[in-house]
Amino acid sequence: MRFPVPLIVAIIALPLSACGDGNKGVGNEGATTSQADSSARRVLAPCAACHTFNEGGGRRAGPNLHAIIGRTAGTHPGFTYSDAMKESGIVWTPETLDAFIANPHKLIPRSRMAYPGEPDAARRKAMIEALGDGAE
Repeated sequence: MRFPVPLIVAIIALPLSACGDGNKGVGNEGATTSQADSSARRVLAPCAACHTFNEGGGRRAGPNLHAIIGRTAGTHPGFTYSDAMKESGIVWTPETLDAFIANPHKLIPRSRMAYPGEPDAARRKAMIEALGDGAE
């Protein structure tokens, strides 16, 4: 029996979504760089199954997400996007990222994004903050 790649990725990524930061919604004020990096890695663990976050990082099943805020969806060089993503015209802001992370296929129907979405607003906020910090 063959399983479609997005289904396999979702099956792998879903358990990782439980690896969130136990201090969800708590900022990193006063944290050392290594503590902040460790926190970002925990918060972004569900994304790391398919994405990289460091500047110049390669791609996996999804594109590199370094400096995503301000980028137009479907434009990162070297990644083959779905037509739906390329044609969406979305510019990634904290608000559009929040809507996408909550329910990728509601914001961009026909997207190839395998992630089912994160219903917890505090976790989404932490993810977006980590992405905004560069998620190195």
